Amino acid sequence: MKKILSAIVLAALCCGMFSCNEKPPQNYKIVKVLNDGKEEVEELVAPNDTVALNMYLDKLGKIIVENMDKEEAPFKKMFILSPKGDTLNTNEELLNEVMKTSNPVPAPAASAEPVALKPVGDAKQEPAK
Repeated sequence: MKKILSAIVLAALCCGMFSCNEKPPQNYKIVKVLNDGKEEVEELVAPNDTVALNMYLDKLGKIIVENMDKEEAPFKKMFILSPKGDTLNTNEELLNEVMKTSNPVPAPAASAEPVALKPVGDAKQEPAK
């Protein structure tokens, strides 16, 4: 019984030691400066700067797509702040890292057969002599 109890205590201590090495998720802030000058702050929880910047870029992309048909943008500017107060979307090194790890849109596959060009509009094609 003492062996089982000591094994359980040892396992609990080991689990506690290894779980302390994990970084807890951090709170980031997305700040929108509205057209009237007011600031709207949204909390964002992410494990690191790269993930937070990816989430910010996804959110920004969705806002842009939703407001494409409107003449006026819903805000003047938008940025993301780290827990330390750094502006992440102006950090060139971090932006390059995010662009390297993001999944680019795949290019269309090239077909084996050449595409025949057709005349546009009223243009008439002259036969070759």
